[in-house]
Amino acid sequence: MRNWVSAGLVAGMMMGQPLWAEDATDEGGLDCAAQAQLVMDAVNARKDGQSKRKTRRALVKQLDKTAGEMLADWIYSLEDAQLTDEVGEAWEMQCEAL
Repeated sequence: MRNWVSAGLVAGMMMGQPLWAEDATDEGGLDCAAQAQLVMDAVNARKDGQSKRKTRRALVKQLDKTAGEMLADWIYSLEDAQLTDEVGEAWEMQCEAL
C-alpha cells in the first residue's frame, strides 16, 4: 500500500514538469495513457533484469533529469511482487484524477 501512495506522490511531483502538465498534449508532452506506458516499459525493464542505472538513463532521456531519476528510484523501490500491470493502471488513474 505504501508504494501505491508513493506512486501518487511521484506523479504529483512530476506534474510540475512540462512533460507532465495538465494539458501535456497541448505542450508536446505525454497524455496519461502514454505516461502509463512509459512507466510500464520501465517496470518491465526492471523485471527483465535491466539495471537501475540503465533504466534511469532511458527515463532521463525521455523525460528530464529530475523526473527520470525520481521515477527510476520509485520503480526500483517496489517489491518484486508489485511489478505487475497494476502499476501502470494505478499511474494512469492517478494521472487522470489530477
